[in-house]
Formats: sequence, C-alpha cells, structure tokens
Amino acid sequence: MRPILLQLGPITLYGYGLMVALGTAVAMWVGVRFVRRDGLDLDACVNVGVATALAGLLGARAFYYLIEWESLSHLPWYYFFFFWEGGLVFYGCLAVGLPTAIVLARHYHLPLPRLLDIGAPALAIGQAIGRVGCFLAGCCHGLPWPGGACAVVFTDPHSLAPRGVELHPTQLYTSAALLLIFGALIWLWPRRRFYGQIFFSYAVLHAVARIIIEQFRGDFRGEPICGAVTPTAFFAGCLALAGVVALIWLWRKQGRHRSEQ
Repeated sequence: MRPILLQLGPITLYGYGLMVALGTAVAMWVGVRFVRRDGLDLDACVNVGVATALAGLLGARAFYYLIEWESLSHLPWYYFFFFWEGGLVFYGCLAVGLPTAIVLARHYHLPLPRLLDIGAPALAIGQAIGRVGCFLAGCCHGLPWPGGACAVVFTDPHSLAPRGVELHPTQLYTSAALLLIFGALIWLWPRRRFYGQIFFSYAVLHAVARIIIEQFRGDFRGEPICGAVTPTAFFAGCLALAGVVALIWLWRKQGRHRSEQ
C-alpha cells in the first residue's frame, strides 16, 4: 500500500515504523490504565513494561534474521536496528520479552500473574495497530486470491508484497482478530476467576487465530518443520497447548486454595 508515507530530504517516514510506534504508545497507555485499576506500583510496572518492550523488539528482530538469514546476511550489521523498515516476528518477541518480564517482576517484587494479566490486553491492542503497519509495508502478505471479495493489490514499487496480484489481506485479518481478542479480554477482566487467566486466554486465542490465518499467508516464514507446517504455525500450536495447560493448572490451583479455606 504505502511503505513510505512521507519523504522530506533525508527524512523518511515509513508506514510500518509509524504504526509500530503508535501501537507501542497505545499499548503503554492501556497498560498504565490497567496498572492503576489493579493497584500495583505504577513506576515499577512502567519500568518492567519499557524494558520488556525493548527486549521483545530485539527478540522479534533476531527471530526475523534467523528466518531470513540467506537474504539478509550480505547487509551491514547495523541494518539489524532498522526496525522501522519492517521485519519483526511476534514469537521472537514473546521468546525474549516474557523471560525479561519474569526476571524484572521478581526484581521489583511484582506478582507475575497479575502483571501478565495487565500486559495481555495492552499487547493485543498494540499488535492490532502494528499489523496495519504490515499492511502498509506489504510484509506478511497473503496468498493470491483472484476475484476475491476482499482481495487487495499492492502497486507501490517499495512494497514487500508481490505487485499487481490480488492477494488475501492477511495483515488486516490479523489486525481484526487481535481487536476481537482485545475486546474479549476486556470483557473477561471483571469476570476472571484467578490471576493469569487473562494472559493465558490471550495466548490461546492469539495462537488459534494465528493458526487459522496462517493458512492464507503467502510470504516466506521459514522452511517447513513437519510436512507443510511452517515454523510460525508450529510455535502457535505450542503456545496454544501451553496456554491451555496453564489455564487448567491455575484453575485447579485456585480450586484447591478455596477448598483449603
């Protein structure tokens, strides 16, 4: 669509970078509101949130490099930090960001399940906005869909998607799914039975949505792991399984705690 929104001399405003920055800002705002609602230490939570976001950004970029190493290895090392041009993978963000949050939660003596619950809706809305950046850049594009009712055609010469071909708008599918997940988490928040329920519900819902949308993706996402299963679909399946196991374990733990009382 519009990989480059504005160019003034040496200054270039990338659509992807703008939407990721906007998504991060909105995510932090939502997170602060939930921290205040939950009564946790705001300064400590902001410190954890900022550090986790930065760590997740590096992890997302590193995972992208692992997948696309053959096409990126010739570039200078500092290109790794050109986040605004696109090239982030969510599961790399999760793989690095989650351990960072765990370590910092212990450092600041914050209850981890409550902290994760706060982070889940913030992460969902931030991703929903950031995925619009994917649409603008043309990355994460869909399979060809000739004559499709919602098919999109990328024509910008800077687009990362195949140009002049009707494609599934998988970036917008993902953005819409994340908005629905965000709404579901907001609805679930006052109804949660135990701490951690919001975060692991997010994990399951996100993974299921990713597995479904993955069937319509047309970009390269790494060599298949098992048959036609892509690495991202495999990781999504693992995330869904881990989320279900965690929800069952926390639910049973809560039940035992109540029975002991």
